[in-house]
Amino acid sequence: MTFFSVIYPFGVVFKSEFLPIIALFLAVLWSIKAYLDKNNSYFLIAICFILVSLFRNFAFFYPVLVNLFMFILFFNSLKSESIITKFAKTKNPNLPKEALIYTKNLTKIWCVFFTINGFLSLILFFIDKNIWAIYCGFISYVLVGILFFGEILFRKVFIKGV
Repeated sequence: MTFFSVIYPFGVVFKSEFLPIIALFLAVLWSIKAYLDKNNSYFLIAICFILVSLFRNFAFFYPVLVNLFMFILFFNSLKSESIITKFAKTKNPNLPKEALIYTKNLTKIWCVFFTINGFLSLILFFIDKNIWAIYCGFISYVLVGILFFGEILFRKVFIKGV
């Protein structure tokens, strides 16, 4: 499914005649995943792909919706134990106070990232569909990797014990 999610923006722009078929195929995949994982939130993604198969311009909003979903997930976790704190506790259940503060701040950074990334996806839709495809199908993934691996490197070099 990751493969299809990555190539999706290019398919929307360059092979739009196949978009309804591709969208329905992805809807089926997400529905199967929802059923197997017993996670109803995956059905929402499947519904989005059904909408894409029916309304062509809805296809361009998939990256915006993904970023919105991730923002909501990360932002809502700030009300209690942040999602990144939960990830960190799987490795070390007894995190020091500094690590709890760090992981909460890191969750806030990801919230800002998802907000900016979602807005860029939306703005590029109105500016140029080809640039939108390159950004959503390649650049945004590179940026996720830079933030993810950059944080790991930063933590290992500058923050010992977290």
